[in-house]
Order: sequence, then structure tokens, then C-alpha cells
Amino acid sequence: MNIVIIEDEAYAARRLENLISDYNPKFKIVAWLESVHDSIEWFTNNPQPDMIFLDIHLEDDLSLAIFKKVTVTCPIIFTTATDELAVKAFQTKGIDFLHKPVVQAELNKMLDKYTSPDFEQKYEIDSNFFNSLMNRK
Repeated sequence: MNIVIIEDEAYAARRLENLISDYNPKFKIVAWLESVHDSIEWFTNNPQPDMIFLDIHLEDDLSLAIFKKVTVTCPIIFTTATDELAVKAFQTKGIDFLHKPVVQAELNKMLDKYTSPDFEQKYEIDSNFFNSLMNRK
């Protein structure tokens, strides 16, 4: 499984990478991106990963701005220290989040879900997807 981590805090990114490796050493972190700008560039020039771990607040903007420029078809797991946006994401079918600091048991449960043979991603994630998410009542 190829995984992208979008996280501007080095400690949090390294911790997440270690927890993922503990879950399955064969999982590969293909990119660690720290900004919206770097993420857009990476997604424009590389194939889709199998999964994305995405911090909401990045150094240059909210990570949701990435999806104004690129469309993603793989699962996204938000990692955040704040609950406001994460709760909205959690309420939308198919979007999950891990509260920071991420702990192994919670990560394992999430990865079990997304690596299950029964899991099927049923939507593309782009700016329209997040606009509809943010406008839910």
C-alpha cells in the first residue's frame, strides 16, 4: 500500500510513519508533504496513492485548498488536533479522522477498515465534495 502523509509538523509525521510501519512494515510512505503548494505539485506529477493521511491545518493554508486544484479518488484520513472540521468530516460517510496525538490502536482500527477486502471507495474527492461537506447543516 502506497501512502502519502500531508503534515507540516515533523514530529507528528514521523510518529505517524512509525505507527503505520508498526501496523504493516510493507506499507510504503511514498511522500511526506508539508504544504498545500507542495501537495498540489506532488499530486499533479505522481500517480494516486492508496491512502492519504491529511492534517487539516498546514503551514500555508487549510489542506482542503488542495482539492481546489486536484481530484483524489483514494481514502483520506484526517489527522487533526482540533475537532471543529474533523467532526463535520466524520459525519460524512466514508471520511474518517484520527485525533492527534495518534495512537496505535486507533490507527490499526482505521487501517483495518480501509484494507478490508469489503472496502470500496465510492466517490471522487475534489473541491465540490468539500464545499458540500462544509455547507451541511
